[in-house]
Amino acid sequence: MSYAKIGFEDSVNTQLQYLIELQKFDLRIFQILDQQKKIPGLLQIAEAPLCELQGKLQVLKNEGESLAKQRRNAELELGAQEAQLQKVRARLSELKTNKEYQAHLFEIELARKKKDTFEEAVLALMERADQNSQAIKELEPQIEEAQKVYDLEKAKLETQAADLQQEITELEQRQQQLSQSLEHTLLSRYNRLKNLRKGFAVAEIRDGSCIGCRLQLPPQLVADVRRGDQLLDCSYCRRILYMANQLEGESDQ
Repeated sequence: MSYAKIGFEDSVNTQLQYLIELQKFDLRIFQILDQQKKIPGLLQIAEAPLCELQGKLQVLKNEGESLAKQRRNAELELGAQEAQLQKVRARLSELKTNKEYQAHLFEIELARKKKDTFEEAVLALMERADQNSQAIKELEPQIEEAQKVYDLEKAKLETQAADLQQEITELEQRQQQLSQSLEHTLLSRYNRLKNLRKGFAVAEIRDGSCIGCRLQLPPQLVADVRRGDQLLDCSYCRRILYMANQLEGESDQ
């Protein structure tokens, strides 16, 4: 596809220079948009160490609550067993035969062993609770430090996001101003191409190839572009083609 020969108020080369300058803005805008898309992911990565430590803290707190509940239950069982042991011992004076006495001593021993078991359980739970409290105590400063690191990185990323948005705003303003210098149909064609090619709508010919798609162009097309009296498309990727000498020639004028 070609555009009307010198159908612009400015020369073809001047319009071409406008396109290339416009493309610089658009390529940077697309680059910024890609950077902006990465910021939420970077924020998640920055927050990951903090979340991991907070998760560990929550596990420890849940474990602490469970241990406290187990200890309360064990202490209730221990209290009940101590009461049972006292009750069994109190019956010793009521026994009349040696056989009853021996059987009751056995019952007392069983009750005592049960009490000892509950005492050991309570002590073990107290020890585990102390270990749990110590683990929480050691983890809390780590979380504070991780929170500081995350807050700094978050602030940095938020500043970066704001700077990028400001740059986009400025680029769009310059883009809008420059667009007014382009012939309407050419601008429309360029806008369609830039959206299809992520901002890369204008491609230089180097060594007979389009640098946009890297394919070798027909010699006649290369010759027509070199002549510089019309803007032509790549036969394959449809990008608008130009040669470096066109820009050099315009800059010398």
